[in-house]
Amino acid sequence: MAPSRAAVAGAAVDDVLSALVNLGYQRAAAEKAIEQAIAKEKTLAGDFDGLFRGALKVIR
Repeated sequence: MAPSRAAVAGAAVDDVLSALVNLGYQRAAAEKAIEQAIAKEKTLAGDFDGLFRGALKVIR
């Protein structure tokens, strides 16, 4: 895993990663989208719904 991945760990992050992978996105792309969404808005790290929406905006 990338070093920055460790900085964005938690239940919501893991759940969003799992959801994106299950939707067919590549794991690396999903991780990057999550990291970028959190970089834009730090409060998303613990919010599944917000983080999922933010990551989808980035990944599309």
